[in-house]
Amino acid sequence: MTQTFAEVMERLGAPPPAFWENDLEMGLEHFFARSRRDGFMDEWVSRRTGRQVNVLCMNLGLDGAGSVRSKKDSLRSCDDELLPYLLVDQFAKYKSKIATIDFAKGVLADDVLETCRKNEEDFDTTALLFAIYHNSWSDLRLVFHLDKIHKSGFARMKLKDMVRRPRRNFEEFLQPETVKEILDAFDKAKGDGRTSEFKNVVIHNGHHLVFIRRAERPDLVLRAGGVVHGYRPEWIILDFADGAKRVNISSVSVSIPLEIANRLASGYFGRSCEYENESKVTYAKQLERFLDILRKQKTGELLLVEVVVLNSPLEGSPKIKITDPDSHPIGDAIGHFEKAVGGILSEIENIESIKVYYRKKRVSLIFEKVEGADDEYVVRYSDHRLNAMERRSFEDHLRDVHGIPVLSTEKRFKR
Repeated sequence: MTQTFAEVMERLGAPPPAFWENDLEMGLEHFFARSRRDGFMDEWVSRRTGRQVNVLCMNLGLDGAGSVRSKKDSLRSCDDELLPYLLVDQFAKYKSKIATIDFAKGVLADDVLETCRKNEEDFDTTALLFAIYHNSWSDLRLVFHLDKIHKSGFARMKLKDMVRRPRRNFEEFLQPETVKEILDAFDKAKGDGRTSEFKNVVIHNGHHLVFIRRAERPDLVLRAGGVVHGYRPEWIILDFADGAKRVNISSVSVSIPLEIANRLASGYFGRSCEYENESKVTYAKQLERFLDILRKQKTGELLLVEVVVLNSPLEGSPKIKITDPDSHPIGDAIGHFEKAVGGILSEIENIESIKVYYRKKRVSLIFEKVEGADDEYVVRYSDHRLNAMERRSFEDHLRDVHGIPVLSTEKRFKR
């Protein structure tokens, strides 16, 4: 009798379909049928790297001696036992390399890490995920969540008012039952028929990350025979720090994540609390020095590759952009323009944005004028362009080298 996918996974002691579909958001509708096609498994095994083959052999208790070809022949005889690894292979696609490696280093034995290593700094991340799955398949959920912090910007926020820190720590407060109760109360008060689903609390680098999935806006998917109506999911990440006195918010919507963060803080501190967008002042003279340094740099960690200026010295004062699509420094081009036409970097308030080349990525910076102040600005950058580690390095560089504090361009507001 032919077994269903769920039955095969149960027989293997593998995660049920709900884990893959709901927790990891992977579509399985046609997966099992495809995996049963003639030649599918053979082709999949053929595409495995030597590191992946070695990890699979270790996981499945196969002889790890001999050539990669002979080990692949051994794997081909495993058939159903490889099914979960086909799913892990799918899961591995588009996952942040940084998130995977960082997590793997914390849970895998040194010899397993070495099996997955490509060179001094790089790993075969699919092999790592095969090993993570074998070590504890539920950890894939953590990788799925941590992957998200490397791919989105975070609004930086702080409590509006000073509050007394409670006796119990924030970690004790963030019990699933407590968070779910607060989310249920929020959904009831919101009354829009959508639900906020608590997914996880992860302690990462001393921060408490709360992961929430919420229905954002109506959407539909095509399936055989028609469409299925529902909502597009929104992932809300609340990155609490300093005992919940600060929070970084990643989301699509603007007001709802802030309202949820406010409710969690109010529950913890035992009084009404609200977060506001953080603001760190940089003075015009500092920015002038910074731009002067940037325009002269032809090599280094930070290169000026684009500038957008309002009220240019051209007739009619149009907006102009000087940019190099290949990310070469534009200092000489700016100098040429200023010599031929007029200055463009002397008035900070006329600079709409600049782009710098950092770690092989183009990062935007804007100088946001502080309302009511003549020479005070808040410098914000497109933090979603960098992974979490690169963000810390970028912010440290601007603060330590140039004396400039930078914040994300992301903001959140109440409605």
